[in-house]
Amino acid sequence: MKPLSPQAKKTLAKLLRWGGTLVSTALFVWLISRQKWEIVLEKASGIALWAILLALLLYLSAYGFNTLRWCILLWTQQVKITFWQAFRLNWTASFASNFLPSTIGGDGFRMLAVHAYSGRKSISIGSVALDRLINMASMACLLPAPLIVFGGSLGKLLSGGFAAAPFGLQKLFERYFPRLVAAAQTWASRPWAFVYALLAAFPSNLLPMSVSYLLAHQLGINVTFWQIMGVQTVTYFLSLLPISVNGYGLREVAYTTLFVTLGATLEQASTLALVTRFFMVLTTIPGALWLSRVLTGPVEIA
Repeated sequence: MKPLSPQAKKTLAKLLRWGGTLVSTALFVWLISRQKWEIVLEKASGIALWAILLALLLYLSAYGFNTLRWCILLWTQQVKITFWQAFRLNWTASFASNFLPSTIGGDGFRMLAVHAYSGRKSISIGSVALDRLINMASMACLLPAPLIVFGGSLGKLLSGGFAAAPFGLQKLFERYFPRLVAAAQTWASRPWAFVYALLAAFPSNLLPMSVSYLLAHQLGINVTFWQIMGVQTVTYFLSLLPISVNGYGLREVAYTTLFVTLGATLEQASTLALVTRFFMVLTTIPGALWLSRVLTGPVEIA
């Protein structure tokens, strides 16, 4: 067969990504169409106000640790950026991710935005690529959780997502590997930065899991925190694959499937998937306030 041109590969990747989004979303719509909506609304409205406020606070705290992890890498290269400035860049990138490929779509946005502070392409690209790798490494440390919770049935439960994994992994590898090699050379003289960044990565991932644990119990789902770790570790790695936009549909299908396996009803599981997605998007909205300013230059302290 004649090899595809770069433009053809790019077009094919875009078609597969949007196709994956549509298929995943359609499957999730089909799932929730099987349930009784009055029960869903009843369960969602039964979430206590204090739980909603605490969930939002935990998500914002996770953004803080995400920013700290990135700042550690930037500060070790003498980039003059404050925590608050980096937080706002991160927040804006999270908002942009709602409309970009996979959950790493905002990474390109961060690379562009931080260049106004670093002034060096190697630092702008390398810091974001390393930040992503370190976060993935922290989640990889939690992989025993889904293996113990779901065992050998995990592959059957998510056969659709795993079927798309080879293509997604290839695109992920092609996108990040060259950047990681260059970044590793730049940060080679500062190995302690990797350790501190990894330490900051754990709370940035465990805090959103705490939100799921809190809301799951508010919805009457009797699960342990260990089981929550199992579910969210799987959905995290599935959402990384560039086969949907910000993991829409794909994450919800995986969430619903896995929680039903853990004993939740279809109504409970899909409500949890929808509520957590809503809170995740809600906490990114303030990032829209600085979108134009981030694109036009450094974000001043105000």
